Amino acid sequence: MERHPEPLVCGYNVHREADRKAMLEALGLTSIADLFSPIPQEVRLDRELRLPAPHNEWALGKHLRELAGRNASTRSHLSFLGGGIYEHHIPAVVDSLTSSEALLTAYTPYQPELSQGLLQILFEYQRMLSLLSGLRVVNSSLYDGATAMAEAAWMACSATGRRRVLASSRIWPEWKSVLELYMRGRGGEVVYVAADPISGRLDPRSLQASFARPAATFILQTPNSLGILEDIPAAAALCRQHEALLQVSCYPMTLALLKPPGELGADIVTCEGQPLGLPLSAGGPYLGVLACEKRLREFMPGRLVGEVRDIHGKPALALVLERREQQVSREKATSNMCTNQAHQAMRAAIYLAALGERGFREIATQCAGKARYLHEKLLAIPGVEPAATGPFFNEFALRLPCSVPVFLERMLERRVFAGFEVEEHLLVAVTEVKTRAELDEAAALFAETIGALGR
Repeated sequence: MERHPEPLVCGYNVHREADRKAMLEALGLTSIADLFSPIPQEVRLDRELRLPAPHNEWALGKHLRELAGRNASTRSHLSFLGGGIYEHHIPAVVDSLTSSEALLTAYTPYQPELSQGLLQILFEYQRMLSLLSGLRVVNSSLYDGATAMAEAAWMACSATGRRRVLASSRIWPEWKSVLELYMRGRGGEVVYVAADPISGRLDPRSLQASFARPAATFILQTPNSLGILEDIPAAAALCRQHEALLQVSCYPMTLALLKPPGELGADIVTCEGQPLGLPLSAGGPYLGVLACEKRLREFMPGRLVGEVRDIHGKPALALVLERREQQVSREKATSNMCTNQAHQAMRAAIYLAALGERGFREIATQCAGKARYLHEKLLAIPGVEPAATGPFFNEFALRLPCSVPVFLERMLERRVFAGFEVEEHLLVAVTEVKTRAELDEAAALFAETIGALGR
């Protein structure tokens, strides 16, 4: 076969020369220079952009793969990162079904375009998350876990007429920033409630003292930023005593083994839905879950799919609550910032349906069991201690006998994401994807690196 003397350039040009000429003629112009003539000469770039020579398609693909290969990821490194986003196995059926042309769109469909099929999936999503959260009403998703928490805080303010929000000091630092930003522009006040320094859990005495002034809600995150599972019933009792709503932000995998927060006294439950069949990525797209009691439904942001009857009296599904400014006037909108993550919600619904109750519980059990295995191994390293004594699920914080940032850097050199630094502690997360051999390997590397840094 004769080879091309030069690489074949497969350029992708939206417009041909004839197209450009036709557009210029329609505008009454003769050249591209005429098109830009209103722009002052001194701000124009009178040269070509300094770009490399064009590549053919296969050379460009190779170049991009080489660039991507420079990234450190969970495919190239052993990862124990958590902090709200976790590495979980995603069954192949999730990608297969959600990549169907009938279901895949970059556009957020509104009422007229929503098919009964998509509505059915979102309805099932709501139903499954309702079972997990223990609350009757779940909307059709929000941006992510942090914005769901912030939207729910404002929802509580609207329902109670109060603007003071109490929150556990053990909420993820980034989520605190989102909450404060949401409340700042709305005249709200965020007050943090201290945790017990020994157990790492909420200090009920601090919460009692914080209710000296009326508050709309108290936000409890469980597991918290040290990985500690919180005491929901104790917080619920104090909230009821002071007529405030209890909002619980939880890691959805815990709901496979623990009692739903709604059954423990939570009025609102939010989650980051990424662990439910969404891949890790740098910043999303992720999935905000928001559930509430029926009496709070009117204050809920976003969209709600419900059962209705069509004009023939037959059962059907429709968006029955849309309180965004696209649907109602600005002053009546429950939120002017929320959106719907229909595709991500669909992934979560298919993920949960594929696993079933037994499979979901099995994964959660593996997460918890493997975390305990590594926890014991790491505590056997001289100088390593638990940062808190409270119960944990699959993530735990350690006190190291060396600098945490330096330790993380050394571990990264050994192709291990060893965890996060939280309040000068090391936070380590374990999920079902880790094998015993990998946990043993990690424990050995932890011991070796800590030993070297401790000398």
